[in-house]
Amino acid sequence: MSVLFFKPIPRPAIWGHTLVKEYFGYDDFPLGIGQSWSFSAQEGASTVCLSDPYQGQTLLDLWKNHQELFGHPHEDFPVIISLVGPEDDLSIQVHPNAEHAKKLGFPTGKNEGWYFIEAESGANIVYGHHAANETELRQCIQENRWDDLIQHLDVHSGDFVYLPAGLLHALRKGSIVYEIQQATDITYRFYDYHRKDEYGHERELHMEEAIDCLSYNPEDMKNQIHPVETYYQNCIQTVFIANDSFTVTKLEVTGEVEYIHTNYQLATVVKGQGKVNNQDIKVGDNFLIPTHTHIQLNGQMTIMMTTK
Repeated sequence: MSVLFFKPIPRPAIWGHTLVKEYFGYDDFPLGIGQSWSFSAQEGASTVCLSDPYQGQTLLDLWKNHQELFGHPHEDFPVIISLVGPEDDLSIQVHPNAEHAKKLGFPTGKNEGWYFIEAESGANIVYGHHAANETELRQCIQENRWDDLIQHLDVHSGDFVYLPAGLLHALRKGSIVYEIQQATDITYRFYDYHRKDEYGHERELHMEEAIDCLSYNPEDMKNQIHPVETYYQNCIQTVFIANDSFTVTKLEVTGEVEYIHTNYQLATVVKGQGKVNNQDIKVGDNFLIPTHTHIQLNGQMTIMMTTK
């Protein structure tokens, strides 16, 4: 089997404009796009295959009907992979844990991860809070003491940040990010800076749902990532995280490389250009490496890959 390319899905956002379109070369995207879905098997929003013999079929179709590509029968497709380019700060939010998600009929909660393709000097994100318990949290909210409540984390180009379900968080402008999230597509908006849309309305908050999911464990608010690097000829492989939710790997290719992996991989080129199996690839290209498929890479590029 060879690799299969997929067409990204543009996702409009109040904090988006042209950054995703321009950085990743998505010339057909309209204005106002904050992120693109590189891989999704969501009902009604599944990425479409561009390669024969599956051209025109969605990733959800392939997952249901062609498990020979994946090797994970009787499972749900596990993730959504995005490229995110905010030109304003995102809302401060929280994702449901497994207990909360199961009450809503979802099999898993929503853990997430961000790889910072680019980060401006001095960039940071919202990462946790300072409240010891719900009483203290509600007091800060009532008194409008957001600066006292919100915790930040400095980020740099090349950083990987893990965001477990229950963590209060927000991406801010000044970064371009490769995002991995479990496929439970639920986000609770906690605070949105009183921003208004084009009609003068503030966006809906989900305060009580967010508080119901929120973690107060200080250990959840530390980015405890221990990357594992392996050096090959013309390639550095970095595994940032490997847990029950997803495994995220970076390949930094500097020449000709043979890549071998027994599991499928969802691959996105985030820097540079080159070839995969003699097909040209560049920044913004997304391709599935089917299970037990050996590929040849050649070029100067960085490829992010996710599997489970």
